[in-house]
Amino acid sequence: MHRLSGNCGGRRRRGAEAKGGNPHARSAGSGRSAGMKTRALLQARSLNRRIGNYLRQPRAGYILATFDRSSYLDMDGQIVALVTPVLLNGPLNIVVDAETFHDRVAAGDTATSTDRGLRAGGIEIELAGAIVWDAALPPWPGEHISRLRDNLVTLRGVLEVEAPEGGLARAATGHVATTALETRAAPALRDLARGLQHPDALLVGHAASTLAGLGPGLTPSGDDVLVGCLLTLALYADTADRMRHAIVSGVRNRTTRISMAYLEAAARGEASEAWHRLVDAVAENDPDRIAAAARGVMAFGETSGSDMLAGFVLAAEALP
Repeated sequence: MHRLSGNCGGRRRRGAEAKGGNPHARSAGSGRSAGMKTRALLQARSLNRRIGNYLRQPRAGYILATFDRSSYLDMDGQIVALVTPVLLNGPLNIVVDAETFHDRVAAGDTATSTDRGLRAGGIEIELAGAIVWDAALPPWPGEHISRLRDNLVTLRGVLEVEAPEGGLARAATGHVATTALETRAAPALRDLARGLQHPDALLVGHAASTLAGLGPGLTPSGDDVLVGCLLTLALYADTADRMRHAIVSGVRNRTTRISMAYLEAAARGEASEAWHRLVDAVAENDPDRIAAAARGVMAFGETSGSDMLAGFVLAAEALP
């Protein structure tokens, strides 16, 4: 499952908090007491440039889901993630000076924004003064693509030793399926690799539609693999536009809204802070840094990070 939740020293978490969440999201009406009138005033530390620009216009929406360290909002159709600092910067994220959200907001609470701040449930977040962070990965020159291929053995080595069970990392990197999830995904993973290699947009789109929503949680494992593929494609400048479009079209209306938001962000080349570190390490052609950065990517979620990394490797190996 792909989640932007960080692994905070304890067991890995599944679902959206790896992209950001705890598996026990509050349902509408289950949160704060009706008598609470005061709002907690919080400061945003940083936010993705695109999200900041979007929220400069007045927006209205509601909270989709709330977890210990993240809260997902639908702001006039745009998914926005409020996250605690441990979850770092990400394509949907506003990093807020807070330790938790679940005691102040609940699913179904209303949310509004202006050019100065954002109100959601029992919190008010000051956006002015936040560091503006750019989630977009720059397209690579050809020599960097060669460095990625040269260092795939390092990425595979980290996955081989450290990828947790329960996701699709092993199946996506060519291992024989041993679980029900891997067995369901294996034919589509093979088609995805073949479609990227030839290239065949129809085959890629069909494979993506099969993987979409495959697995439990708000960001299922099949989607996480596709996010990783999209991030590889983002590094190939304009040459991979057809493949990116095929994946997004194949997934649309087949997965959760939150997961779709992450897939669309990856199709734009937007990635989390941990991914930027990995891409920078590959560009520097430093195997030790690459291995450390790969572990940083894999720390997100119970299986999300490893599934994304496996999708990244799958696409890098398949692309001509």
